Amino acid sequence: MTYNCENAFDTIPAQDHDDTEFLPDGMQHWTRWRFSQKMNRIAQVVLAADTLHPLDLMVLQEVESDTVMEWLLHRTPLASVGYEYVMTASRDPRGINVALVYQPFTFRLIATECIGLSDTFLQEHDLLPTRDILHVCGRCASGDTLDIFAVHLPSRLGGREGQLKRRGLQRLLFDSVDSILTARPSANVIVAGDFNESPSKKTARRFPSLRNLMLGRKGGSYKFHGHWEWIDQVWVSKSLCDGPAHLSVSTDNVRALALPFLLERDEAYGGVKPFRTFYGPAYHRGYSDHLPVVLTFRQR
Repeated sequence: MTYNCENAFDTIPAQDHDDTEFLPDGMQHWTRWRFSQKMNRIAQVVLAADTLHPLDLMVLQEVESDTVMEWLLHRTPLASVGYEYVMTASRDPRGINVALVYQPFTFRLIATECIGLSDTFLQEHDLLPTRDILHVCGRCASGDTLDIFAVHLPSRLGGREGQLKRRGLQRLLFDSVDSILTARPSANVIVAGDFNESPSKKTARRFPSLRNLMLGRKGGSYKFHGHWEWIDQVWVSKSLCDGPAHLSVSTDNVRALALPFLLERDEAYGGVKPFRTFYGPAYHRGYSDHLPVVLTFRQR
């Protein structure tokens, strides 16, 4: 599952980034009770994604810290599952990070790395740092090795700066994927997360080594001005579609988790929309402004 958690901040003042908005005396009045409720809501989503078996892998976006992850995995109903995690420690000014949560019984960690824009690139274009990409390599229960890239690309609302950083990170991401596939042509690669743009044939043509499972799909995981979009995406290497791996996926295996409790009526545009935590500074008590996207593997 990939899930943008919408501002999963702790309540502890940070030393290396500006989280004043999400503190008890900050603009969002982010109290310990609200934080605890947020963690329980995320746990509810995880457990509802598959009521028969706990999810094996989760890519989470907009998580601030180890405090958030430790609380989520050990102080909510997820504690009984035994999840472990790895996450970035990005220089993003707000402290936004991405994490991969995994079951150690079904996924054995081999290696991790963080991929980010260089100081040279940032200085050359006069840009602030942003969140890194997380690359995790591990072996799953089928015996196959997976290379997973967890991403949260900069927002479209950032104008020129957001576009430059998004394109720069895309290039780093797909260069890393191509490097893996050059060394191991049958490698099983999964790229999942919030791309902050809709899938397009133009982007797909630029990165032919991967297949975007959201391309051409109706619906979406995020609603903007009344229109659903697939900004939360899953890309996979061709080996997972028609290669020698024991695992396989197809566009039929991926879906938005549009459970009733994750939605509310859209009074402005009609239909439904994600039941989010905040509207500006107003606490709305919901889950996230994104829907989770769930991918099911089939074993050959």
